[in-house]
Amino acid sequence: EALHYMKTKQSILLSVQQLIDCDTKNNGCIGGHSDVALEYIRKNGLWSESSYPYVDQSNSFGCKVNEAVVARISGFETVPTTEEALEEAVAKQPVIIYLKWPTSMNNYKGGIIEYEDLPTTLPDGRQLRWHAVLIVGYGTDSNGIKYWRFKNSWGETWGEGGYGRIRRHVHNGQGVLGICTYPAVYPVVW
Repeated sequence: EALHYMKTKQSILLSVQQLIDCDTKNNGCIGGHSDVALEYIRKNGLWSESSYPYVDQSNSFGCKVNEAVVARISGFETVPTTEEALEEAVAKQPVIIYLKWPTSMNNYKGGIIEYEDLPTTLPDGRQLRWHAVLIVGYGTDSNGIKYWRFKNSWGETWGEGGYGRIRRHVHNGQGVLGICTYPAVYPVVW
């Protein structure tokens, strides 16, 4: 959506449900990988949210046939796993990144999330989840604290109107919530 707007100056909601139902190389509502989703979009394009609305579950009938492609990408790029490289990429356009997602993030209401060394395995033996978000910018608050601004997919009632902030340039190698653990990706149109 962000890339489409940057290229056309037209705001459009794209179908999340299409990816859930039709991208068979990912896991629908159970999760998936952004690079696999972007490859699906490169091959198939995306329909509008209004033509293939979100239903908060996988469609038990499979992928709905629809020919109304409204957005396409020609590929995607990978960002090296440093905050400096991420800054350079985000200065050009929003970037998809994975964050370690402790359950406390479900109740985030606002403010800059500070560094916390999160284990990969929780005390009860479950693995800590990773969650894909869109890094939309970065800045410095009035106290001089550098932060990343990200958009979550859970709507405007989560966080700061659907957005969150995490501390930027924490030199532990992975950043806050493991922001530099996995390479970030962003779609491109040539």
